[in-house]
Amino acid sequence: MGIEFKRKPTTEEIEEICTAAEEAARQLVLSRVGLKRVEDLDVMVEAEGDKPLRLNVEVAVEPTSSMPNLEALVEEATKAAFSAAEARVRELDLCVDTPD
Repeated sequence: MGIEFKRKPTTEEIEEICTAAEEAARQLVLSRVGLKRVEDLDVMVEAEGDKPLRLNVEVAVEPTSSMPNLEALVEEATKAAFSAAEARVRELDLCVDTPD
């Protein structure tokens, strides 16, 4: 995914983007499987640079018991994180509007 920025985001804006991404991934996993079925959930969102800003998202889920489609869940949570980051960038009015 690529979004063209109007300007360099501030440190606070980058933190907001990362936090939105992390929360979205956590919420998706917990809404799909529930807290009781998750032994450990680790979501890491790392930002590199500023313009361009590169986000790296890692989601790791350790279930309490066998969980079918765990890989698909992790992929879906990662996509949710990127979608939330994009939405936050738009809310902060950081991106250049492009015609659809």
